[in-house]
Parts: sequence; structure tokens; C-alpha cells
Amino acid sequence: MPRPLTLRGVVPYVLRLGGFTVAALAAAYVAVSVYAALQFSRAKRTPVGRDPGEISDRYEDVSFAASDGTVLRGWYFPGASGRAVVLVHGKDANRLDSDGLAFVARTTHAAGYAILAFDLRGHGASGGDRFSLGHHERKDVAAAVDHLVARGHAIGSVVLYGESMGASTVLQTLRLRPNVGAVVSDSAYADGPSIIDEAGPSATGLPRVFTAGIMVAARVLLGIDADAVDPERVVRDSPERPFLFIHCEDDELIRVDHARRLREASEHPDSALWIVPGCGHCGASGVARTEYARRLLAFLDARLR
Repeated sequence: MPRPLTLRGVVPYVLRLGGFTVAALAAAYVAVSVYAALQFSRAKRTPVGRDPGEISDRYEDVSFAASDGTVLRGWYFPGASGRAVVLVHGKDANRLDSDGLAFVARTTHAAGYAILAFDLRGHGASGGDRFSLGHHERKDVAAAVDHLVARGHAIGSVVLYGESMGASTVLQTLRLRPNVGAVVSDSAYADGPSIIDEAGPSATGLPRVFTAGIMVAARVLLGIDADAVDPERVVRDSPERPFLFIHCEDDELIRVDHARRLREASEHPDSALWIVPGCGHCGASGVARTEYARRLLAFLDARLR
């Protein structure tokens, strides 16, 4: 005849069951976080499809290496002056596949600027297979600056222009190349944890409770530290430098509050924030082309003597 259950017998059983359940849930959380970090950090490689002849018939295929050895590939368009622009694309894009980057390339090249448009690591025809929100990509942009300097461009005549992740990357590049001539940011995020918290759930399909786990897994397994993605801090640490920030008012991917934070972080009175109504992510040049070109060239002319 089975012995009746007593409180003394039930409590250890419940505790063991509870401990097993907690351990199983923790293991599942870690496994899902690791899987999401591995998948989310892998860039979507979009083949280079735009014809460089849209910018100029005179161009060169170029390749150069970042400080960690990652090989980067792109196009160099000679200019009529000593000034040069490094164009930096966003996540899952490439050197000139966005209409916005192509517009900026045509606008600045027509004004005499040389153009270096290249693929970030893990994108287009460049090496690597992951992205890091600018943490490692800033080494790519620094290498692009060095490539231009090796061609005879003075570093003070080099402009960094980026959109989306590329915009946040060019801001972070100031940690490595603080003497560039000017920086223009279109649709940047202010810091890594914020954009992961805001955009992560839709990108991964997971609730926000996994955000912290994904960040830890990315840091431990992949060397991708979201806390080190700090455009806002870089701007705050550069009080001597004016910035041009551009953002669409209706951007649903990177909220316009990021642009306001970046502008507030800059102490320079000549820093400017242009919030454009009636457009989504990176769409300002599409709805206000004439004004976009005017503001961009005026800002650069004032910075590059």
C-alpha cells in the first residue's frame, strides 16, 4: 500500500521541480540569446548593382585593408579639388546602392570633391560576414581615410558622410581619426543599447526580455560590444567640432529622438540639426533634394577652407 504524501515529502519534491524548471528556463534563455546574437549580427550581403558611371566615367576599383586585416573594396572617383568624401552606407546595403548615397555622391562630385564609396565589412564585395553597429566598422572608415591620405588628400580636407548605421559609424570613427575635416550624419542612432532595445524585437522576432542576453552573447562570443557603440558620447567629447545632423521626422526605424540627443550632445554653436518632415528612414534627400544639396554644400564649404 503506497505511503501517504506528507508535507515533509512534498516540499523537497517541489523544490527539486522548481530548481529543474528554473535551470531549464535559464538554459533556454541562454540558447535563444546565443542563437539570436549569431543570426542578428550576420549582415545580409547585397550584391553591388549600381553602375559607377552614374557618378562619373572616371573611377577606379580600389581595395584596402582595415587594421584587423579585413579587406575592403570600393570605387574611387577623382575630383577637381583636393577635397574628398568618404561615403558610408547602412546595414545590409553597399557602397552606392541607396538613392540617398548616390545623390550625395553626384552632388559633391559635381562640386569638385573626390569620392570614395566602399563596402563595409560583411557587405557588398568586402571581407567579413558580420556587422557590429559601428564598433568594428569604424576601423573600416579609418582605413578609407588612410587610403585617401595615401593618395595625397590632406586629412583636414576629408569629409565623412554616413547614413543609418554608416552615420553612427562615421561619428565613432572620430575616436580613430579625429582630424578629418567634416562629419555629416544622416539618420544616425545615438548609442548601441538604445537601438538594440528599440529595433531588436522586430529584427529578431523576440521580446525585449532577450535584449540583455543577446548583448552579452554578442560580446562574449563575437567580440561585439553594444555598450562601446557610443556616437552620442563621441559627439559630447568633441566640443571643438561642428556637426551636421539630418533626420526624417517620421523615421520609424531610428526614431528622430536619436538625432535630437546627438545635437544636444554637441557644444559647438555651429552644429546643426535639420529635421525633415514627410519622409521615412534616410528619405530626406528624396523629398527635399534642392534644400539637401544646399545645406550639405554650405556646411562643407564653411568647414573646409
